[in-house]
Amino acid sequence: MASDIKVRFRSFLPGAGFDSSGNAKQGKTRVVGAISVTSYAPGAEVVSARDLGLTTIDAVNFRVADGTGDPSGSTERKALYDKSTSGFYLVLVGDSGNTNEYALAATETVEFEATGDSAHDVELT
Repeated sequence: MASDIKVRFRSFLPGAGFDSSGNAKQGKTRVVGAISVTSYAPGAEVVSARDLGLTTIDAVNFRVADGTGDPSGSTERKALYDKSTSGFYLVLVGDSGNTNEYALAATETVEFEATGDSAHDVELT
């Protein structure tokens, strides 16, 4: 697994958030960017909240930049997130619905949009 993460956009969401206990919390952020996967290893590409400029991830979406697998459109490329492992899987979905994980050392560009607690937030004590 090798990847290069680039944050392209960061927007602070004032007064819009809650912590995990449901209490109002400042410091929520929306982050958008791209991940260049240079050598995928089957079994998930791990991405931590810190990698995305966050301390916690409330919601995240990953998508393959070039989702069509070929000009005929018979194969779709997807990035499926697994919250329990904090990683995404790169899979090929055929027109019959069958799913296969990418082969070892595959390359891909994956775009992401994540919302959570900002790693750039000021901690008050």
